[in-house]
Amino acid sequence: MFQVTLYLAANFAAIASVACQDGLGKGWGLHMHTAMSQKLASYGQWTYRGAWALEIVAAIIGLTTGVALSYRGFVANEAADSMDLVLASAPFFMIAIAELTKIPIATLLFGASWIWKPVILAFLLVLAGITFETVLLGLERASTMREVQYANFANQTKGLQQELENLKAAAESLRNTDGEAKARSDLEQLGGLADTERDKLRARITEVDEELQAATTLSPAAARAKEFLEEKQAALSALVERRDREIKDAVEQFERQRDSYVDRIKSARETGDLASVQRNEEGLNKLTNPRLKKEAEFAPKLAELEPAVAAARAEYERLRKDSPPMTLQDKQRLEARRNDLEKLYDGTAADWDRKLDEARTALAAAQEAATRKSETLAKNQQRQEAIATELSRLETERLPVARNDQIRRLAARWYGLKPEDVTDAQAGTVSTIWFASLAFIAALAGPITAMVALALQRIGAQPEVQRDSKLSRLLRRMLLRWRWRRVRKVPVQVPFDREVEKRVEIPVEVEKVVKEILYVPILTDDPEALRRALDRELPSEVVDLVRVSAKGQYDRIEKALEGDLQLDFDEPAATAKRGSRRARTP
Repeated sequence: MFQVTLYLAANFAAIASVACQDGLGKGWGLHMHTAMSQKLASYGQWTYRGAWALEIVAAIIGLTTGVALSYRGFVANEAADSMDLVLASAPFFMIAIAELTKIPIATLLFGASWIWKPVILAFLLVLAGITFETVLLGLERASTMREVQYANFANQTKGLQQELENLKAAAESLRNTDGEAKARSDLEQLGGLADTERDKLRARITEVDEELQAATTLSPAAARAKEFLEEKQAALSALVERRDREIKDAVEQFERQRDSYVDRIKSARETGDLASVQRNEEGLNKLTNPRLKKEAEFAPKLAELEPAVAAARAEYERLRKDSPPMTLQDKQRLEARRNDLEKLYDGTAADWDRKLDEARTALAAAQEAATRKSETLAKNQQRQEAIATELSRLETERLPVARNDQIRRLAARWYGLKPEDVTDAQAGTVSTIWFASLAFIAALAGPITAMVALALQRIGAQPEVQRDSKLSRLLRRMLLRWRWRRVRKVPVQVPFDREVEKRVEIPVEVEKVVKEILYVPILTDDPEALRRALDRELPSEVVDLVRVSAKGQYDRIEKALEGDLQLDFDEPAATAKRGSRRARTP
């Protein structure tokens, strides 16, 4: 009883405390609402003024930018006058005034009905495009000015790299080109051609001299033999010349391969690559001089032409000796022919001498260039080292510029690269997205600020509604639960007497009657009648267990029980018995 009294008293105290606090809370809430309304109204006024200030500053910036661009064009155009400057700047004044109308339109959008809000919003977005364009172009111009320094580094680096590639190509060309050897080869080739041409002309002059000394005129057969001999000699000379040329080319190729193997073996030995040394030595040992092979290739053809030339010469000599004596006209004709050949020889010799002089001059120049080749390569190497140093300096200056650039840092994060590895196209894409987003925010900052100010003023002007909010009810419910949890139940043990009824189970013996079936032999003359009688008298569950049979001379009947049968009746029995008895009649 004492515990129940304490429990109720604590509950009543908690309820009274909550009711008192509820009344005090409502009074304090009214005071806080009034103070907050005044603050919101003041904040709304100042925010509205800030929206106007933001739009005025944006209009001034746009107007200043437009006038500056017009003045730059006025200065660049010498034929323009002050009137052109005024006319070019007038549209920017109109745009600045139109930009100031965003705040009134935003105010109208805040207070208009939902039917007109889409139309007013469309006009507001169109006017916001003015600020969007001003901010976007300003950011783009600032980014371009910032990129000028980086572009200068890139252009200088590209120019130096191109110059370095040209110097390397020139040095490689100087190393691979042997001007002296080429000039000497050209001189030797020209000398061989000049000697061949001279020998041909000299041989023709010698033939004319021989005809003059023989004082005979060649018969038609001797003339034909002479032409045949000349054809064979020309074929033999062409074959020999071809053999020598192919042998020369094959030997030069053989020598180049041999020198290549030797250089590779030398390089492999310097690096310690024994496997490459062994492989190149095996290749070098497999090389054979092709001279013998080429000579053996042309030997059958030469063996065929040389006897033919000898036979043609012998035939010609025989026919020439049998020719008639030379007449005066034939002698004059031969002398005139000899004079023509002498003139041709002199002209040809002079022409070849001029060509040989040019070849000797080229050889001298090549020799002089060869002497300056090492000096040129040294200067080339010095310039390459200077370019490498300049490239290193430019790279050192470019890295901080690229890493301090905000656009390149954003592009590096987006593309997963380093700021210095970002390309101009990637930086341009990121800058466009970034500047467009900033320009969009700046374009809508003024109207949104104005609508926020109007919303604050509306909230501050609303009266307090005396009703419990869901939050206050939730807090009150939580407080009450906490109060009830503070009241604890204290168990108290009080001794007292009381009656107890105790039930004890005592075992009692119960008799149970168990019936059993005994096997009894019966003498009968009609087993079927006995069977029918048993079916009528015995229970159904016993009938299935009884078997009647006739045995012996006197047809004994034996009833056999296949299993034990226990009949459970409603009458109680003292004990349960199991078993069987077997009785026989005498």
